[in-house]
Amino acid sequence: MRTHRGTVKNRARIRRKRRVDSRRCILSGISVVAALLLVGPTLSQARPASRGPYAEIGLGAAGFLGDKAVYAAAGPAVDLRAGYDLFPWMSLGVKLGGSTHEATVPPPPEGEYFQLYGLAAEIRFQVRQGRIGFFLDGELGTTAISSNVLAKVEVLGPGEDRTLSFGVGGGLEYQLLNRHHAFGLAGQWTRLVDFGTLSNIGGRFYLRYTY
Repeated sequence: MRTHRGTVKNRARIRRKRRVDSRRCILSGISVVAALLLVGPTLSQARPASRGPYAEIGLGAAGFLGDKAVYAAAGPAVDLRAGYDLFPWMSLGVKLGGSTHEATVPPPPEGEYFQLYGLAAEIRFQVRQGRIGFFLDGELGTTAISSNVLAKVEVLGPGEDRTLSFGVGGGLEYQLLNRHHAFGLAGQWTRLVDFGTLSNIGGRFYLRYTY
């Protein structure tokens, strides 16, 4: 009888010990979660995105707007950017870009392509929330065309092969764990001042490295 009572008491002690251990595990888990919630933002703030000289490469597509846009098809585009972050919210830079398009003018000719080459100075304004950045930019520069094929539809004047250009754009950027690297999606509208009413519009995916 005593042996049975002793066994019952031992089982009761074991159950109490298990309940105490379970509570301790739960409290420990809650403490760890709370610590991560408190320390996480601090760690994020301790490793902000790099700021300084940067380089960027973008790949995408570009098309046209305006009453003469039907004479030029959309095509692939690439651009290179470099500059300097003056402040966390503002940077200055330069852009070198190019795109290829099919001339859809009445034949002849048929199947002829032309290229646009652009060089511009840029200013960019950005706000960041954690790893996500939102930005707007503006540019002023010059754009050259490789062919006079659009002269047939009066987009180009006699001997004209370049124009003043200006544009605006914006996009979304994501900062990687490595504070020097980011990628993003962006769009751009560029007015080609001397090419009739033609405007260039495009989108790109880009990779950015900040030293």
